Amino acid sequence: MKRKMILILIIIIVLLSAVATYLLFSPKTDPNSQRVNILLLGADARTNATNGFTDSIHILSIDKNTKETYMLSIPRATRVQIAGKDENLINHAYAYGNINTTIDTVEDFLDVRIDYYVVVDFTDFKKMVDTIGGINMNVPQHISDARPELHGKTGMSRLNGEEALILLQFRQDNEGDYGRMGRHREAIKAIADEILNPSNIQEAPAVVNMLRENIKTDIPPLEISVIQQLIYDFNLDNAKIGEVEGTYKHINGIYNMIPDMNKTEATVVELGLRN
Repeated sequence: MKRKMILILIIIIVLLSAVATYLLFSPKTDPNSQRVNILLLGADARTNATNGFTDSIHILSIDKNTKETYMLSIPRATRVQIAGKDENLINHAYAYGNINTTIDTVEDFLDVRIDYYVVVDFTDFKKMVDTIGGINMNVPQHISDARPELHGKTGMSRLNGEEALILLQFRQDNEGDYGRMGRHREAIKAIADEILNPSNIQEAPAVVNMLRENIKTDIPPLEISVIQQLIYDFNLDNAKIGEVEGTYKHINGIYNMIPDMNKTEATVVELGLRN
């Protein structure tokens, strides 16, 4: 029973979706809202000068009543008004400000409420993947050819932390940021599959300790009893997915994605992020 509870705790912290099931009952969320919105951020290596750039930006939304899951992905190069600053790429908000700057920027851009946030550094992502013994992901041939660090792996392959991170960060193709965002979502599912594998239960304490040290979040302490009631209702495979779309153009020598606000508004409404 103790091992089972530790396993559930890992699922909660890593996948965030399971974390959200607890948040459905949290007093911080708007009692009049049908949703809980969590801002998921993947940041590059921190330096002394910045917090790191958030190159993975997603909003995970869960319906309090139906437990249906929705996810909106925001390209890192989306040009927006940074809260308290000038227009710039949205991934600069965290580096040039802090988590509050990022939350304010996302809320102002999409006119949605963010209830909680979770920030995972990409270096810590590698540690997590290695701790659970690797994950299975699809490696496109052109990415394998371009990245010798993948050791020729193609198709559905077993990747260690370094290899998985290379795959997630790759964007030198026609898919660009949209391809990366799809691979980020695939990685979340792959990690879920590994953690749910009974053979990985023995690694639970190591994963929990690593996550406690390296994940930034304002999510309150978790209640296992609530999670046990709802965790099996969550299904990432059936999540409704949306992406912020727009047109790419060079500004000061850097690719910026100018968001199509009409399409963005339609996507936000379709996903029900303001419910």
